[in-house]
Amino acid sequence: MAAGDGDARVIHGCMSGTSCDGIDVAAVAIEGHGWSMRPRFLAGASLPYDEAMPGLAARVRSALRQEPTTAGNLARLGHDLAHAHVRALRELARNAAAPTAIAMHGQTLFHAPPVSWQLCAPWPVAEAFGVPVLHDLRGADLAAGGQGAPLTPTSDFLMYAGNAPTAVVNLGGFANATVLPPRSGDPSTVRGFDVCLCNQLLDELARTRLGQPCDWDGRAASSGKVDSAAKHELVALLSAQAQSGRSLGTSDESVATASRMLAHRAPADACATAVSAIAHTILTVLGQHEVHHLALAGGGVLNLSLDAALRAGIPGGAPSTAAAWPPAYREAAAMAILGALALDGVPPGLPAVTKRRNHAGCCCTTISP
Repeated sequence: MAAGDGDARVIHGCMSGTSCDGIDVAAVAIEGHGWSMRPRFLAGASLPYDEAMPGLAARVRSALRQEPTTAGNLARLGHDLAHAHVRALRELARNAAAPTAIAMHGQTLFHAPPVSWQLCAPWPVAEAFGVPVLHDLRGADLAAGGQGAPLTPTSDFLMYAGNAPTAVVNLGGFANATVLPPRSGDPSTVRGFDVCLCNQLLDELARTRLGQPCDWDGRAASSGKVDSAAKHELVALLSAQAQSGRSLGTSDESVATASRMLAHRAPADACATAVSAIAHTILTVLGQHEVHHLALAGGGVLNLSLDAALRAGIPGGAPSTAAAWPPAYREAAAMAILGALALDGVPPGLPAVTKRRNHAGCCCTTISP
């Protein structure tokens, strides 16, 4: 599809999550407006932080962990992240139509509502592409008393809702879930919530116990044995997060605590136990809702052990709508859709999900010169 074909808008979305591994970008064609829009995935691209700039991932993790630094270092980090976004978007532009707007989530460095910070410098992106850049997607929701998260249930309704109740589970740094009514239903009945630690814990175990950035394909977890006692202890920690009734963030990581629970287990057994505890917690939460189908997204789908454990718990299989959205680019595509909705005056967060009051704001827009 070329830019300008028909009446479709092309929005490029950018997502850099709490796994702190890189940037995902997606191009989405948007036909129609507001809740009646019909989004369609066009292309996606990913750029690891350390490929954009050596050492960038470690700098992001350091900031996320609230390690002391200077204002100058944070300013330089924002500048470097902006130019990493430009590189990722230029890679996307090789396979997608030029955007009419770009929506940037930014890198979460702190989230403890009502305070939240997604580091995002939109002006270098606006300068590079000459289109409006939507950003600060959480700010208006937080100002209106909401949690500012999760935002993706709004876009999930447009992406995944089908003929039966469906759950969409994003396996990112934290796991979060959306429970969708059939597409014929009312968007106000969509429910969404953060669940518990996911890739932040799995990747920490991979770095410290396996000596690699992640458990590739979940091989270690698949070869390990679940330790029942450690799983029980870990499920208690993860369940407390799931039952907190609020969005999770930097004050809820508990990565060090969870890692200590597995410290005396063999590396593969530690990975297997963590996967089993995460899957158990997610499925327990979903069991409180009517769910016929399950769509999985996020980097955690590459962990085949976690993927298999979750799919086994929802026997209805994936919804037919899932085939249209590559799991690796669900959040980036969601940002594009949220940006399009914001341009149409629809706030990114749903009141029933984020618990916000009604408000007039949507997000900030940086207009290119």
